[in-house]
Amino acid sequence: ILIFGQAEREDRAMEEQKRNKKSIEKLLPTMLFLLLIFGFTAISLFTPIKKFSENENRVLAQRPKFQWNSLWKGTYTKDYETFITDQFFKRDAWIGIKTWTELAMQKKEINGVFFARDDYLIETQKKEEVDTKQLEKNEEWLLKFISKYEKLFGSDRVHAMLVPTASEVLADKLPKFAQTYSQQKLLDEMKTNFPKGTFLDVGETLKQHTEEYIYYKTDHHWTAQGAYYAYEQWAKACEFLPWDSSKFQIEKVNDSFYGTIYSKINIKTTKPDEIYLYQTKETYQVEYDMDRKKKDTLYEKSHLETKDKYSVYLDGNHGIVQVDTNIQDNADRKLLILKDSYAHCFTPFAVNHFPVTYMIDLRYFNMPISQFIKNYQITDILVLYNVRSFITDKNLYKIVR
Repeated sequence: ILIFGQAEREDRAMEEQKRNKKSIEKLLPTMLFLLLIFGFTAISLFTPIKKFSENENRVLAQRPKFQWNSLWKGTYTKDYETFITDQFFKRDAWIGIKTWTELAMQKKEINGVFFARDDYLIETQKKEEVDTKQLEKNEEWLLKFISKYEKLFGSDRVHAMLVPTASEVLADKLPKFAQTYSQQKLLDEMKTNFPKGTFLDVGETLKQHTEEYIYYKTDHHWTAQGAYYAYEQWAKACEFLPWDSSKFQIEKVNDSFYGTIYSKINIKTTKPDEIYLYQTKETYQVEYDMDRKKKDTLYEKSHLETKDKYSVYLDGNHGIVQVDTNIQDNADRKLLILKDSYAHCFTPFAVNHFPVTYMIDLRYFNMPISQFIKNYQITDILVLYNVRSFITDKNLYKIVR
């Protein structure tokens, strides 16, 4: 009996050990997961906060200021989550790991990017992602602005150009069954509502050149070649004779450009993009933000040594840029371009028809546009945005002030 009792106690002890071992084995993945999450979060909190991501070419979220009101509304926790995400330790490396994992699962859309035909990376834009209220406001403000100045200056001097992005123009390159917002439908509606001749639909023009290099494969911008085809259409609408491409010396200045869309996936699945400049024999004087320091080129080549190589065109984003030329034609005319960054590689073509051209970015410019037009004796206007940024822009109200 004693021997049997001892054996039973030993069996119970062994069973207990097995149960404990199984419990630890079950808890281990959870413990490791929590350790990784809280460990990396702790490291991120003690790592110096970054203000700007060169890889993503955007300002990163900063630690939100605590306020009881924002905590009660839920905005504080949301903002803090964004802060943690943006400042996460080795964020770029983790983006790449996530992309490789999802590619192994045969996914064709990762982090808002389609892996399209001919090695194109194309940003998605889905209908449910469009803020219809903001879009309606922007349409209303733009229509009011264009209508006002079309009556003052004439339909050949006032134009709006909303450029469809690659997801619309290069739709044939998207994976099968890819669903995107119909930018062309929006453009058709706006063209109907605007004064005749003022709304330039460059979508059909660009679609005639889809096998040419009109959009970057790794960046959300159009190329200078794509901008040139739109320039031809705009110049004819202004009753100008567009400069033939043979008048430009087309120079490839870089072949290692990985742009903003690449940064969303952070793996090199395609060759880098190339950047071309359209040079002329004309002389230019360029002034940025009215600082009185003028440069004699439309291209800031120092940016070719940085991640943001697209900023080679007119030095990237500025509140206001003034370009003076030695053009003798249209000596009494001045062009104002209200724009996003799509205008940066378009403007080097447009300036060749005016002695003075101004570019204004509403994000960084606060003078009432009507006052600027009056003070600087503007005679011609072009509003140039890509469709995605026009839909989301929250500064367009400034054009009707």
